[in-house]
Amino acid sequence: YTLEDGSWVCMRPSGTEPKIKFYFGVKRDSLAESENWLIELKSAVMKEIENIIN
Repeated sequence: YTLEDGSWVCMRPSGTEPKIKFYFGVKRDSLAESENWLIELKSAVMKEIENIIN
């Protein structure tokens, strides 16, 4: 999925294990901003996944 700001999230099943793999891509003006946005994005995505599971 591509977000409005150009960040992206990719979800795919593992080919060898019973799990889903998540990949994230972000771009900000600085490394610190990118790291902070990545933490926020991962948290938001995982919260949505947990809501679906529960």
